[in-house]
Amino acid sequence: MYPHPREQRDSHTHLVPNGIVTSGTPNKQAISPQKEDEKHQQKPSSRKVKRSVFLWTNSEVMRWLRKKHIQYYSLYNHVFKDHDISGKSLVRLNHIKLEKMGITDLDHRSDLLEHILRLKLKHELHELKLLQKVEPEHQQ
Repeated sequence: MYPHPREQRDSHTHLVPNGIVTSGTPNKQAISPQKEDEKHQQKPSSRKVKRSVFLWTNSEVMRWLRKKHIQYYSLYNHVFKDHDISGKSLVRLNHIKLEKMGITDLDHRSDLLEHILRLKLKHELHELKLLQKVEPEHQQ
């Protein structure tokens, strides 16, 4: 793994944030409390990076449907497979498209569309948060 661009390293020093380099045992006093807080905020998340729903394959859509909506999976998995619904096409579905695909029950279509909208919003919110993290780095 490569060091963060603001971090420096040489053979006899310890790597610390923002270019503050100490030799021997790292000295916590050399880092201001504000820098210490920034150091903890920069830790990468241990959570797996989410793949955008817009890039999902049909198998990923099927996995989501099976995991989140087992009743609809058992009823309509063949419909989603036959129409090769990818993530990109999933978020573009509407009542008319679902009905043309063979999902004739209005309540099922409405419920599916609500779940799809929630999924879309969740992923868009995640992408917005990622953009907000990137913007401050570019402004400095």
